[in-house]
Amino acid sequence: MFGSSLKNLFSDSITEEVPVMLKKDKECVVEPSDGIPRVISNCQYAVGDNLSVAYKPNQPALERYELVNSSRSY
Repeated sequence: MFGSSLKNLFSDSITEEVPVMLKKDKECVVEPSDGIPRVISNCQYAVGDNLSVAYKPNQPALERYELVNSSRSY
């Protein structure tokens, strides 16, 4: 099991676009294609905003994220 965890830690990052699925207080939740929900603290985005996220498979943290387009109209 340790070898598998170590392999995931040093594997390449995956980048994909995902919508913000939930927002409560200042935390947003996104769920990339690996099915693991990830939390963004101090989140300035709204539910439905599309983000580009980078993460390692089977790791709970996002490496980076940025807004692609907003669901809000100004």
